[in-house]
Amino acid sequence: MKNVQRYIGFFGLIIAPFFLGSCGIAEDKKETKANAPTIQLDIQRLDQTIANSTTENQIDSILRKHPEVLQAYFSVGTNRSTELAKNFFALFQNPALKKFYEQSQQQAFFGGKVLENELQAAFQEIKNEFPHAKIPKIRTVFTGFGAVGNFKTQHLVVSDTLIIIGLDYFMGKKGLYLPQNVYDYQLRRLEPRAIVGQILLLYAGYFNQHDAENATMLSDMIWYGKSYAFAKKMAPTLADSLLFGYTQTELAESDMFQQEIWEHFIDQSLLYKQDEFTKAKYLGERPKTIEIGPACPGSIGRWLGWRIVDAYQTNHPKESLASIMAKPNANQLFQASGYRGKAKE
Repeated sequence: MKNVQRYIGFFGLIIAPFFLGSCGIAEDKKETKANAPTIQLDIQRLDQTIANSTTENQIDSILRKHPEVLQAYFSVGTNRSTELAKNFFALFQNPALKKFYEQSQQQAFFGGKVLENELQAAFQEIKNEFPHAKIPKIRTVFTGFGAVGNFKTQHLVVSDTLIIIGLDYFMGKKGLYLPQNVYDYQLRRLEPRAIVGQILLLYAGYFNQHDAENATMLSDMIWYGKSYAFAKKMAPTLADSLLFGYTQTELAESDMFQQEIWEHFIDQSLLYKQDEFTKAKYLGERPKTIEIGPACPGSIGRWLGWRIVDAYQTNHPKESLASIMAKPNANQLFQASGYRGKAKE
């Protein structure tokens, strides 16, 4: 971190935004939840232990105790831990990086236990809904957007056994530094309070059954829609903007013009398109979906997939989320949803 620019190198941002709204819970489900065992997440703040180390050897010892972090986050083995430790130690001697890190420890960012409590609540809900779910270990790191030498870093690593969070990537617009090559519409999903939602969107893939051979637009839309449903169920107080990456205006206007968006998909015969180029226009990472209109937000097909899944949940209030996630046939779910757009009120 050799200069005071707010834009610093950023590598490997791959975010799949994902739902909103959940149905009422039947009495038997309430009883199951009440009787569910309380989990205790294995969360270790390696960002803090590394930052508080006073020698390279201390950092090397920390890294060697966590080979899973070396492998999954930095893509190296313990044979390179000494090199990485040396770079980490030098990094935290840098006044600019140190100031950036100290900001991350403020209450508005990752100080206190807010992040730990949010993750605990979310994974407790997952265990309630999916009793056989694995509960992953969670580790946090802080690298100054990869300023630790020739080592791979990224914003998130998510598997069913291990989650690693690059906290520096989630400092948001108020961070002293911003990741390079990340646009405003992406940065909205990199706010401190967005972490849990983005983890859930990725973790949903372990429950989201999908017919991979049915590579239609509709199939992909429903897959995203179910992922939104999962994330919102597990973190019901999370702001929609942190899931979708939409502004409040974009959220309101998408809902207001929902019928027009739907009619565009029907008029252009998009639901059963299979070519990746067409699908990318409506499902890919873009600031706007200009094919519909200059104000239509990007990835609108994902949002529309959520609307279909939301309609299905409304029409099947007694069906569990686990059951919905296990449905691989997108077309059957779509037909049963009864969704055909929504007229402006």
